[in-house]
Amino acid sequence: MSVWMACVWGLLGASALEAHQLHGDIARVRNLPWRVRGETPLGPYLTALALRIALGVGLAAGFSASGQAGGPVGVMAVGIAAPKIVEQLAVRRLMEPQSSPPLLTAEGHLDPNMPAPTREAGPEAAERAADEHR
Repeated sequence: MSVWMACVWGLLGASALEAHQLHGDIARVRNLPWRVRGETPLGPYLTALALRIALGVGLAAGFSASGQAGGPVGVMAVGIAAPKIVEQLAVRRLMEPQSSPPLLTAEGHLDPNMPAPTREAGPEAAERAADEHR
């Protein structure tokens, strides 16, 4: 599939999600949301809509070009899930530890002979390394 076709499928997926959300908003307020006091006005609503659809198209193109989403349904699913994909990537980045904790001896001193765990290995690897060292 070409990147341009992936963009079209991503556009359809992102648009389907936006239509579903608009339908829910209309049912909730019993009117077009931007016509109801206290809801988002039309200008900011359209700006957010354009940004979310562009996000869906861009991620669909990226996933397709990298081979991570195969076929129209996969690329359309990426367009639908684009806001959640970005949200999860941001959360994972914020939760990622900045550095591994230092390994200590039983007395509480740094042990220069103990191998440090890699960032990907996590605390379980540190415990295994400490057990192996003893």
